[in-house]
Amino acid sequence: MAIVQREDGSVLIIELSGELMGGPEADEFRSIIDNAIKNEKNRVVVDMGKVNWMNSSGLGMLMSALTNLRGSGGDLKLANMTDRVRRPIQITRLDSVFDEYDTVKDAVSTFV
Repeated sequence: MAIVQREDGSVLIIELSGELMGGPEADEFRSIIDNAIKNEKNRVVVDMGKVNWMNSSGLGMLMSALTNLRGSGGDLKLANMTDRVRRPIQITRLDSVFDEYDTVKDAVSTFV
């Protein structure tokens, strides 16, 4: 998994690519979320458009980030999800927990 981050105004955009399977990449993602909260950048959009697979560890990584961000008064929104990546979220019924948007722009606009 590769991680690229950028900002759009006060929103942190995290672009993930490859396979979301936990492991060492999960530590990097967790560190990015922790730093965002520490620096009061707790409004985050995760661009999932380049993720081609996600297992339960990857899902747990996203859930942990969501919990931490909401606990700090922020939120995490998912964008550009493919059907293959959306499926584990639907199976676990977490689609009622995560806010999902077709584009990063749509997700960012909800924070304004």
